[in-house]
Amino acid sequence: MMGGLISDTKLEILRQLRTEPLHGYALAAELDLSHGYIYTHLRELRDAGMIEIAAERDGKKIYQLSENGQYLVKAFEDEESPDS
Repeated sequence: MMGGLISDTKLEILRQLRTEPLHGYALAAELDLSHGYIYTHLRELRDAGMIEIAAERDGKKIYQLSENGQYLVKAFEDEESPDS
């Protein structure tokens, strides 16, 4: 059971970034959360090595999953799959 290792919000951010690299404003809109809340989580995920900055466009950082972040999302998905 990995649920206690990461908050639901952080996991949702990682899942969104698995689909495509995004900036914080897009993540906030997609997840219906405040910008301040999203950016706190993005900083924590970046400090933990789960995400990285892919590019910067129009002054906005575009975030993507790091290799470690990809492994973490896959581990959660494997645990949640009914075949487990």
